[in-house]
Formats: sequence, C-alpha cells, structure tokens
Amino acid sequence: MFSLSALAIRVPTPVKQAVKDRLYPALLPEGETAPEWQLQGWDGKWHRLQKGWSILVFYPADDTPGCTRQLQEFQEHYAQLRDLGCEVYGVNPAEAQSHQAFAEAQGFDFPLLTDRGGSVARSYKASIPIGFKPRIIRTVYLVNPERKIRLANRGAPSVQAIIRSIQALQQATKGGM
Repeated sequence: MFSLSALAIRVPTPVKQAVKDRLYPALLPEGETAPEWQLQGWDGKWHRLQKGWSILVFYPADDTPGCTRQLQEFQEHYAQLRDLGCEVYGVNPAEAQSHQAFAEAQGFDFPLLTDRGGSVARSYKASIPIGFKPRIIRTVYLVNPERKIRLANRGAPSVQAIIRSIQALQQATKGGM
C-alpha cells in the first residue's frame, strides 16, 4: 500500500528543504512592524498584541507530539519569560474546545488562541493554502514593545536561545543602542 508519509521519510533532506523554500512564504523580516491581530482564547478572553514583549508560536495542531514538545518547552520557561515582561501566545485554527483540552492536559499557563480561517497566520507568513484549509507552518516570532519583529524562525527554536535574545535586546535598549 502506498503511503505518502513513508515516501516523505525517504526524500533526502536537501530535496525536502528545496521544496520548502519554494512552497513556504518568506518570513516577515526582522525590524518590520508586526501585523495587528485580535484573537480569542479557549477561555473566551480576547487577546491582542500588547505593549510588552510577545512571542507568537504558530503550531500545526493540538495534542500532536511535535507541537506538544514545543509548547511544553515554552511552559517550562514561562515564568522566566514573564519575568522578562514577555507573553507567549500559541496560535492555530483549532476551536476552543480542542485548545482547552490540550491546555488543561499539558498544564499550559499561556493562552492558546483560535485563528479561525487562518487570517493571522497568513499575515505572519505562517501558513500555506491547501484546499479550503490553511496548513500552519511551525513558526515563531518575537515582537518587541514597539511592535517590531526581533526574531523570526521556522520550526522550534530553543526557548533558552529566545530568552538570551530578549535579554540581549533589553540590555542593548538600556545602553542606548
């Protein structure tokens, strides 16, 4: 029996990367103003880009191994991120019930937001259209208090590296750079 996932495993990494480079939209560049958004969390509260530091984690699906690991790492460092004045937002098109079950099962303290139709993911270049549904591309953005993008990354960058970036950027700002 033919399996697309079995075939994908056999494709050499450089070929996979070449395909991604052709299909995936370019990330928003560092220094660009982050697009505005307003999304609802599973608890019914509305969220928007705040005046402090923000991390937007666009992830493909609730309760999948890769997404769970990535968001668990943000949870492990969430207190430290909050101490740096940074909020974390998990974003994907799943409905509130899915987000609630996922957040409660994993003990996430940060909001998981519903991006119905994927408009926010599209504005952040974190999705590709496949059929009638957007396919979310695992993407992380760090946005500073002036709403400027300070880090844009595909995949699951180390949260410790993001923390070091925030610390360095905050230190540079204090030093007048």
